[in-house]
Amino acid sequence: MRASTLYMGVIVPAVILLPMSVAIYKRKLWNLTEKIFFYYLLIAALFNAIAIVTGANGINNLPFLHLYTVIEFCILCAVFRSFFSGQPVRKLLAALMILFPLMAINYIGYTNSLFFFNVLPRFLSSLILLLFCVYFLIFNLSTTESSSSIFNLTIVIALLLYFSSSSIFFALIEYVQKNKELNRLLWIIHATLVLLMYLIFTKAYLTIKKSK
Repeated sequence: MRASTLYMGVIVPAVILLPMSVAIYKRKLWNLTEKIFFYYLLIAALFNAIAIVTGANGINNLPFLHLYTVIEFCILCAVFRSFFSGQPVRKLLAALMILFPLMAINYIGYTNSLFFFNVLPRFLSSLILLLFCVYFLIFNLSTTESSSSIFNLTIVIALLLYFSSSSIFFALIEYVQKNKELNRLLWIIHATLVLLMYLIFTKAYLTIKKSK
């Protein structure tokens, strides 16, 4: 196994156990957001394990990626809903949790791409979640007294870092697939950003403290 394959396919996915371990250690201090976000980590870890096993056995695991894209989007929308008290944005997020899965299913049927990379849903998911990250930061910067916890701010920064780069990555991926070296380089960069995101998630759970 090449070092880059080991790094992208085993080491980086396994790092998610770090924030999960810290989260479980801090579980008695969770609020709603921290609880929902742990479910996101749990689902991500499950699909990481599936990717490792199927990859090691030469099985096409892209159908699982289609499913993961939908679940990831819906859970992160639920996380963002827990941030905001305003009804318009909460209603928008609830609507997206219905509309996005329908779009993803329609994309599979229209393009017959169940066993191929889901470029459009991944790009749209990244772009939409990126916009909510930006909205969250603007909303908090525009208020004199932010009610957001350090945990909320930290995970949004991690998601902003990841989705700002991955939206560009998924937009370009079809254009660089023919260049194997460039394609591998982009996937290594993507994996490194995922690794960094997991480390920031770990930091987020470390910030949780008992309410006074």
